[in-house]
Amino acid sequence: MTVIFTSGCNFDCPYCQNARLIPLDSGEMVSPEEVVRKVRGFLSEGFCITGGEPTIHGDLPILLQALRNTGASHINLNTQGSVPNVLRASLPLLDSIWFDLKAPPWRYQEIVRTRSDPWPRVLESFKMLLDSDVVLWPRTTYVGGLMTQNDLRGIIEFLIDVGYEGPYHIQNYVHSDGVRSTEASYLSRPDRSDVEAVAREAPPHIDIHIDWR
Repeated sequence: MTVIFTSGCNFDCPYCQNARLIPLDSGEMVSPEEVVRKVRGFLSEGFCITGGEPTIHGDLPILLQALRNTGASHINLNTQGSVPNVLRASLPLLDSIWFDLKAPPWRYQEIVRTRSDPWPRVLESFKMLLDSDVVLWPRTTYVGGLMTQNDLRGIIEFLIDVGYEGPYHIQNYVHSDGVRSTEASYLSRPDRSDVEAVAREAPPHIDIHIDWR
């Protein structure tokens, strides 16, 4: 699968592995047609669009349609769900979505460090996906020094409350050169046993996948 990175993000998560892509003026302007020209001929049957946050770009559906026109058998989107109107327009062109749940509702603004609380928009997007035919994979990065077991419990409670059934992926924070050094100084690799304990508490219809790296 060919991965396409978009630049710019409206969140400012301290543990971001692609922090250089966060500034809205990062990267360069490239038309959807140019993107398709660059990836045409790759030995790939599908595409994964990630970032940054792809849905901050209003022409994302145009790019997805152009990629679909290449004969792609599968198109995946990585999103944090804060721009529901663009996500809604993109849904008919998507096969699957990795949906990053950053925190329980009461800690969202604190974790993603935005001026206003993005949770209502995230909630709207998640409910929209529940009513769609797109395959949904919710995912959380568990970060030592920033999050606790209760944060994971809160996210699982949210999934239960909205009626979600299926896999929920929890991955661990791993330091990389993409994380800003000022942030990495207080973040740490978490304890896997914390996640295992929470996973044992989850109901059977929430299938916890511990993606330890």
